[in-house]
Amino acid sequence: MVRAIVIYDSWYGCTKGIADEVARGLSADGRVPTIVAKVRSTSLEHIVDHDIIVVGSPNHFGAPTAHIKQLLAELRKSDLRGKRLAFFDTCFARDRGKAVGKMEAALREKNPLISPPFLGLSVVVEGVQGPVAPGALSESREFGRSVRASTALLA
Repeated sequence: MVRAIVIYDSWYGCTKGIADEVARGLSADGRVPTIVAKVRSTSLEHIVDHDIIVVGSPNHFGAPTAHIKQLLAELRKSDLRGKRLAFFDTCFARDRGKAVGKMEAALREKNPLISPPFLGLSVVVEGVQGPVAPGALSESREFGRSVRASTALLA
């Protein structure tokens, strides 16, 4: 059975909210058990035990948070062949895609044992503490559905 995990870091709750919505999309059809975990509350072994790994971070000065960077450094050393990886960030409109791009690059450039392509989502927040832009929650659920649908392991 295909299993998914959504790992996130969040300072004010916006990124956690998006992580929850991505998980709802992943598990919407009942075929993919999905858990959501804060990056500091789970182990690398637990994360790589899943078939679908989604990593989310707030944009912190144009990059993911230090905890997410550390996770990505650990993931680079892992054999991730056959796993579906996806990334999302929360950011101001002017920073859209910056942290997602850096998360993707951190894995793509350093590990030949990863199966791209990656999927990515950048969610706009309207202030440092939120809220997320209108429509972002449904967009996040749809992103989760897209990740699930693109996973060859489900076939």
